Amino acid sequence: MTLARPIATSFNGGELSPRMGGRVDTAIYPVGVETCENFVPTVEGAAVKRPGFEYIRPSRVTAGWLAAFRFNLTQQYLLEFSDGIVRFFTNGERIETSPNVPLELAVPYSAAEAPFISMQQSFDRLYLAHPDHPPAAIVRTGATSFTYEVLELLNGPFADPNGDEAATVAVSDTTGTVTVTATKPIFAAGDVGASIRIEARDFSDVTAWDAGMDGVTVGQRRRSEGKVYVAETPGRTGTIQPIHTSGSEWDGSNQGEDINEKGPFGVRWRYLHDRFGQGRITAVASDGMSATVEVTRRLADSVKTVATHRWAKSIFSAAAGWPSVVKVAFGRLLFFKGFDVVGSVAGDYGGGRVNFATTTSAGLIAADLGFRRTLATEDPVLWVAGDRKLIVGTASKELAVGAINSGAAVSGDNIAADPQSFYGSERVWPAQIGTSTIFVQRGGRKLREAQYAFANDRYVAANMTVWCRHVTRSGIRQFAFQAEPEELLLAVRADGQIAVHPHAPEQEIKGFARIVPGGGGRILSAVTIVGADGLTDELWCLIEREGVRSVEKMAPWRDEGDPLENAFFVDAGVSGIAASGQTHFAGLAHLAGKPVAVLAAGGVVQNITVNPDGSIDLPENAVPDERPFRITIGLRYDATLTTLRPELRTNGETSQGKRQRLVGIVLRLLDTVGIRVGAKGGKLDELIDRTGSDRMDEPVPPLSADSERSVSGGWDRHGQATFVSSDPLPAVIVAAMPKVAVGS
Repeated sequence: MTLARPIATSFNGGELSPRMGGRVDTAIYPVGVETCENFVPTVEGAAVKRPGFEYIRPSRVTAGWLAAFRFNLTQQYLLEFSDGIVRFFTNGERIETSPNVPLELAVPYSAAEAPFISMQQSFDRLYLAHPDHPPAAIVRTGATSFTYEVLELLNGPFADPNGDEAATVAVSDTTGTVTVTATKPIFAAGDVGASIRIEARDFSDVTAWDAGMDGVTVGQRRRSEGKVYVAETPGRTGTIQPIHTSGSEWDGSNQGEDINEKGPFGVRWRYLHDRFGQGRITAVASDGMSATVEVTRRLADSVKTVATHRWAKSIFSAAAGWPSVVKVAFGRLLFFKGFDVVGSVAGDYGGGRVNFATTTSAGLIAADLGFRRTLATEDPVLWVAGDRKLIVGTASKELAVGAINSGAAVSGDNIAADPQSFYGSERVWPAQIGTSTIFVQRGGRKLREAQYAFANDRYVAANMTVWCRHVTRSGIRQFAFQAEPEELLLAVRADGQIAVHPHAPEQEIKGFARIVPGGGGRILSAVTIVGADGLTDELWCLIEREGVRSVEKMAPWRDEGDPLENAFFVDAGVSGIAASGQTHFAGLAHLAGKPVAVLAAGGVVQNITVNPDGSIDLPENAVPDERPFRITIGLRYDATLTTLRPELRTNGETSQGKRQRLVGIVLRLLDTVGIRVGAKGGKLDELIDRTGSDRMDEPVPPLSADSERSVSGGWDRHGQATFVSSDPLPAVIVAAMPKVAVGS
């Protein structure tokens, strides 16, 4: 038998898959662990006990999703989505219209639909897109006031023109409210509210304008550049071709003579209409053969007498379907529906109105006008992320959408979609961190990090979960990212846990841990917003326990040296300042009947259960009677870390498969109180004892040193150690040095 003393200097390999149990040859094995629950591996390598969750408010019964409204860096809001209602939180509290009366905003989305709402922030508007509802926005009208508005879509956007020449339409008039009659049932009830564009079959009944035409009379009509004008004065036409699109203009000077002493020349022409007009459908006949239309752009006169097959309806409507993704990019508001990307006129999408005009009033195409393009892919768009190009995810591939000519702006004739990878995606909104876009691969389990690689001239998406497939086994449904003070990617799992990853690409950290809420809780949704100080990111969660849901906020990450009395390591917790000698505490209705962990003045009070009326009573000797003190009350949770089987080489031989016994453990700790250690599956012993110099009437002070404990482990073939922190106290494990007896 030999004794070995290996050292684990880092834990940022995180939990490794059981399939990695034999890969002692890999670089990640020495920094990996078997279990990392409620401990979080950090960039530096230490495993830090995660803070607890502060109880904020009960949610609505049907609440199912959280989102963020980011007005600016210091004014950010949490949105709680439930059936038909949004509630708002900021600065650590719910926004209320009066005490205990939450501000509520009516929206058309159910709680089940909320996870699939695409959201795009633009200053005081949060644009929303969902395939079952018209595009809309939540608008901030004041520091604590919001409205919901459906966007007004101008000039379409229109689907492809009708290609059936037998399906023609004629109109009863050209302005005002008109009736459009079709030869086939082309209208549906879902067309109400949508636009229709009707183009004249031709202008053969209108004479073309020409210079020097004599005998023009008032009321005569002429066509020029695809537009129709009516004469307001008689005479002979001049040499200036009419091209205006509103009002009246002369085509000559209407004074003087030419070199042949003929004249004067010039007729005043009033713009009447061009080849196409538009209107908004307000009603549809039950047989689908006609519709009532409110004209928004004058229709051509000929359409009253000559039916035309040149018409097109909106690509967005209840009948045609609504866009599923919204994005601000290239100076435009972009919508994605199915295989189509539709862009607004550049810069023309503010104030609740979005302009999709694709031609000028003269019928010309310009680079800054709206456009619609169909992406060359076999699956509809699921998500879009902004980067140097737009990264688009579908069920079969990932695309980069941008300009064909990088020297010119993206426009209708300067846009392309190029495949980047062929992994396929789930409809989970991606996370963007630094220069990376992180998305969920088709199947819901693999996380991929897409980064632009100059050597490949494409976005390369590496598998982040290659070493820990078990961590995402239940599927991922939402991402959050906490940039300050810890740099953490958080992924909400379908089973109610959070997979957490210390995200530092420059160090190639691959480790994942798990956050498991206390009291048997399930995390349904998680979002980060900047705190009131503008410096730190707060993690807010919607948590369900025993069928009751609440909004909770993770307490701030503790820095070494912070007062122990301020430690917050309970869930559904509350904290406050108590009067000296105070032993009775109320206001814990959400914890009624539950055993709780209590930290009073930095000391743990054991065996406390909340009374049915939401109150507790502490022993008199558990609280200081000479000064006010902080008390923290909430649900206990365990932070557990279990090592992998150690690889102990002696005389060139591996220890794998040999009988082993863990006989001792040394932990290098930082500002830690209350941690138990032992062999995996065996008895756990307190690691930190009160020293002889510690005062007996004060809490055990935090330890920043090596601490050793003998371990009564049995003989087995794994030699693993387990570390558990259950009390509401901090724990930071910097390194672990087990003492292992190895048999022959």
